[in-house]
Parts: sequence; C-alpha cells; structure tokens
Amino acid sequence: MDLGKLRGLKKLIDEEVQLYSKLKSLFQEKRKILISNKVDDLLIVDEKILNIVDSIKSSVNLRERISEQPENKQLTLSQIIAEAEKYDKDLAHEFSLAQQEVHTLIKEIAHEEMVIKELLRHGMNLVNKTLNMISNAAAIAGEYNSAGKNTHSEIDRISSVIEEV
Repeated sequence: MDLGKLRGLKKLIDEEVQLYSKLKSLFQEKRKILISNKVDDLLIVDEKILNIVDSIKSSVNLRERISEQPENKQLTLSQIIAEAEKYDKDLAHEFSLAQQEVHTLIKEIAHEEMVIKELLRHGMNLVNKTLNMISNAAAIAGEYNSAGKNTHSEIDRISSVIEEV
C-alpha cells in the first residue's frame, strides 16, 4: 500500500470518527427525548440515527475496498497502522489516535443504547401498570348503571352471603 492510499484512508477514517460522534450525540438526544416524553421528536431522531448508521456502513465499505489487498483481504485498522509506520510515523500515530477515538465512541454509544433500552423497558412497565389499573377500574365501573345504582340486585348479594355462611 502506498502513502497516497494511506492518506486517503486517513481522511475516510476521520469522516467515520465524525459520523460516530454525531451518532453518539443523537443517542444522547434520544435519551433526553425519552426522559422528557416528547414522543413526536422520537421519530425524527430515530430517522437521523438510521441515516448516520447507513453513512457509517457506506464509509466502512469504501474503506474496506480501498484497503483491499491483492489476496482479497481487507486490512484492519491495526494493520493499516502497521502499514503506515513503514512510510510515516506521524501518520501512523494519527491512525492510532483515530483508532482509540473510535473505540471510545463505540463504548459510549453502547452505553447510551443500554440506557435507552432501560428507559423503554421502564416505560413499557408503566404502560402495563396503567392498562391494568384501567381494566380493573372498568370492571368495577361495570357494576353501576348511568344513574350510579348498583346493577346487582339485593338477591345476588344475599345469595352470596348465604353461600359463604
């Protein structure tokens, strides 16, 4: 691999770092939206997240095509760093810093995603409890007519008392 190709890969990796940074910001925004219960904004952020993920996939595919070796093997970032050390130590160091930044961003994104999943799970539990309360209230409300009178007759209550005794 020549120095020109390595510099092209560096630009591409820098773009990936920017995309991962945007993705992290969007996940943080999604968490805030879930906490503040602004459901309408959630779809907009999810669409932006999907667009960034597609851009990352495209960038990774391009990087793999550029770094492809004659044996049809794609170089990993660690291998690209080793290759860059042959030509330019500073460029290799820049690759190394970018690699560390990508790893850090990926960990932070994974953490944000875990927090979002927990918030969604908590929201689902609240919805289930609310539905249970509503269904229990509907069952109780069914015992009364529109005038507020008990729909069960006195005979029903007496018979149940007799059965228990």
